[in-house]
Amino acid sequence: MKLTLYPRTKSGVFSISFMIIAVILVVVVAYMAEDIEILYNGGFFDHLNLAIMTLVAFGCAIISLVTGLLAILRDGEQSVLCYGAIVLSAAAVFFGVSEFIGEMDALNTQTK
Repeated sequence: MKLTLYPRTKSGVFSISFMIIAVILVVVVAYMAEDIEILYNGGFFDHLNLAIMTLVAFGCAIISLVTGLLAILRDGEQSVLCYGAIVLSAAAVFFGVSEFIGEMDALNTQTK
């Protein structure tokens, strides 16, 4: 198994590209959220512009995860950056799904 730094397949390049886009969007959302007073009782969709950018970043992380897994499993990609993109995108998808589950009132067992 010979590891390389850069991917040699198109799906590996797409995986890294979408992960870079997702990271840039997360940084932009974090920078913009500093200027907005976030209410503690507010929900995810209270600031719609931040929510839309976060959803786009989540979508890019999902695409990065799928294309990265395809590159490794189907095409035999052995790039360090591709493996890193898969790890980052898997973490982003895990925390994104946990955020969406936390927003759902149907799963909230506490009475108000």
